[in-house]
Amino acid sequence: MEERETYAASEAAKVLKLSTRRVRQLAETGEIEGTRDAEGNWRLDKASVHTFRDDRRPSRPREGTRSRSKRPDPWWRVTELERALGRLEGEMRARAELTATTESTLRESLERERERADRLEERAEQLRGELEAARSKGFWARLFGG
Repeated sequence: MEERETYAASEAAKVLKLSTRRVRQLAETGEIEGTRDAEGNWRLDKASVHTFRDDRRPSRPREGTRSRSKRPDPWWRVTELERALGRLEGEMRARAELTATTESTLRESLERERERADRLEERAEQLRGELEAARSKGFWARLFGG
């Protein structure tokens, strides 16, 4: 069985320990080399995926030197997750503010339209009264304004 030279986005995601969506973003920005097939799915160059993975890894301490942390990989991942959480919290706050502003604007607009509808209804009643008064006059009074 011959070894494949490309990965699907989902396969590359497993190799890189990233989401498939993130892998597609990396392919679109050219950070990972690949092409789209006829269905629009990414076929990512295997060597490019492995190079990207190796470049992302934290450098290992040389022999004879001590690492600052006994476990750099989990701590690095925690830091990345904290950053992602911070971004998500910021996005959620921004969305909540936008929703509150939109709701307030819509409520104000609704109130203005209700007031406008009330004014139009009052004007319609006034015109109905004038029409009824004009109809109640006789023909000659309507004709000569009497």
